Amino acid sequence: MNSSGHHLLPNELWEHVFLYLDYPSALRCQQVCRFFNSIISASANIQYHGELTMDGMIDTNASNLPVVDRLALLRERRAAWHSLDWQLFPAQSFPRSYHAYDFVGGTFAILLNNEFIAITFPTKTSEGSRKSHHLDFAARDFAMDPTQDLAIFLGEQVANDPVTYIYVRTYETIASHPQSEQSRIAVHLNERPHDCMVQIVEDLFAFASSNSDESRLDIRIWNWKTGQIVHDHSHLVDDADQGRAESFALLSSKAFAIGIKTDSGHISIWDIDSGAEVSRLCLPELADPDEWSLESVSVDAPPYLAHPRPDRTFMTSPGHRVISFSLTYSTGSVDLRAYILSDFLTSYATPRSSDQDIDVPWEDWGPLNTRVMDAGDQDDSDTHCQGFRVALAADDYNISVRILDFNPRRPAVRDPSPSDAEVVSADSSTTVSYPWIFEKDIETHLPYTMHIRELPDSCPVDVPIILLDECHVVPIGFLGPGSEVDLFPMAI
Repeated sequence: MNSSGHHLLPNELWEHVFLYLDYPSALRCQQVCRFFNSIISASANIQYHGELTMDGMIDTNASNLPVVDRLALLRERRAAWHSLDWQLFPAQSFPRSYHAYDFVGGTFAILLNNEFIAITFPTKTSEGSRKSHHLDFAARDFAMDPTQDLAIFLGEQVANDPVTYIYVRTYETIASHPQSEQSRIAVHLNERPHDCMVQIVEDLFAFASSNSDESRLDIRIWNWKTGQIVHDHSHLVDDADQGRAESFALLSSKAFAIGIKTDSGHISIWDIDSGAEVSRLCLPELADPDEWSLESVSVDAPPYLAHPRPDRTFMTSPGHRVISFSLTYSTGSVDLRAYILSDFLTSYATPRSSDQDIDVPWEDWGPLNTRVMDAGDQDDSDTHCQGFRVALAADDYNISVRILDFNPRRPAVRDPSPSDAEVVSADSSTTVSYPWIFEKDIETHLPYTMHIRELPDSCPVDVPIILLDECHVVPIGFLGPGSEVDLFPMAI
């Protein structure tokens, strides 16, 4: 390229042009000529926004740091996750008699009788806090989004009363939320739920419950600001053709997924606006459905923050999350985990024409877009997802933090510092083989890296759960035979 044409535009304008490219395209432009290479490699703005996108993050626009410092912080955080370079803070404790807990955006909260306790963990640059509020109602479960100053509680159902209530409160004070037109929403139930879950995504609040014999999954979704129900699936019963609905998760404000137990099982994708089932992603075929069966399918979706936290420079993009499906076959003899990216699942949430088949065979979607692993001795509660990462619990044989990272586009760490962490990359396929259960071996290709580091000596051997968010790894364990559970916040 004739260099005389380069300087018809100032360097600042060239930089502005390159900012419109995605990062891989910008990197390719560096190879075009020395002039382009000098513009791109010298621009902290291009490097920062490009690497931010590759990391699956977005800028919060809340920081006054210059771009060059934000880029340095982004690379420092990436390197810390790569090597699991954490800073251990003093343990926090809470009673074992809690009803429910949630961990969202650096805040761990529990429901204990009529008390709501919220613990904000310290980071490497900020202090933590702990506060508690007395509730003027009995609650069974809750969900929260601190970025909306929002906590929504599911009231405890009184015996023989078919009505329970949902309470829409502020996270900071537990007062009625000023943006909600109805601070208390009545819910009619046929019986006390055997199991339930609650979830918040932007303006939506979802409540799913199963009855005592688990033959029915009730799903209801409200707009918590208006108090109006936007989707009512409160009579989802066993059906010979459709199967049993076993679990539920909001994928976004536009779509949700249901784990369906049929002979081989499938993941049902629903469009919220139309209220229609739009896709059925079939799970691997069983060799002999009369002899073997899918016993259960449960789903774990990461928490969803509607807005950036004001104390964070960047945050995980809401659309970039990994969803974990737990699959149990033949009375627990085989337990598998299937990890799928949320943006892939939502790509199947577009309504189809009436003549289109909504069933998608496993071979057409599963092998290239999932990673199926043998779960071993872990149960459904042993994994915790945040963004592209999944924390696996420690076990008796490997007292370590194990983090799966399903972001194949993450930039390489520059000059990684020496670390005790082990990093294992899985770019090729892996195979799960149970020929007596499945018609074919389950070969999957979704790339990931596993980061492994031993727990600090101060953490107990019995660590059943490890939580994580964008800048914390938090083992939960028991230091002794007492009546308290201990949290061990470690800032990344």
